[in-house]
Order: sequence, then structure tokens, then C-alpha cells
Amino acid sequence: MALINSGKTISEVSRLLNLSRPTIYRWKLQLETTGSTTPRSKNPPPYPSKIKDWQKFKEFVDQNGDRTTEEMARLWGGCSRHAISRGLKKLGYTRKKKR
Repeated sequence: MALINSGKTISEVSRLLNLSRPTIYRWKLQLETTGSTTPRSKNPPPYPSKIKDWQKFKEFVDQNGDRTTEEMARLWGGCSRHAISRGLKKLGYTRKKKR
């Protein structure tokens, strides 16, 4: 960015640094909007769990361990089978995939 600010064109900087012009344009836009050219994090923000009371969920799983994740989701209420699956994984349980 210092080269561009010193008066060089984007094409000249592109040839000099062996970078594509779209990359330089992207960096320039990022500098203007965020004030920095540091790379953005590729990790998405953590997804809040639908399961709040983990002790109660563990007791529920112990009582209903013979059911599928879909059946458990219906009984638990307010969440999907995917949320149940993530909860089981967090507790260290394996899940039943088919009936």
C-alpha cells in the first residue's frame, strides 16, 4: 500500500510484487473499510448450542439411549437431530444412526 500511496499505479505495483491486480484492489478496499490489511479470520463465530442444561441432557440421554437422534430430538423438544448429535458428541457418546 505504501507503493500505491507513493504514486505508483496498481499495474506497476502488480508487476513489481508479482501480485494480481484484483488482489491489490481487494487489499486497498479492505484498508479503506477496516483500516487494516491483516487477513480476516476464516473461522465462523461459535454457534450457540440449543442445549443449555448439560446435566439434565446427560440424564435424558442415559434414560433414552436406545432411541434414535430423531426420536430424542422430538422428546427433548425445541431442537433438531443435528443438535442432539452435536450434544452427544460433546458428552462423548456415540449415536445411533439407524433403527
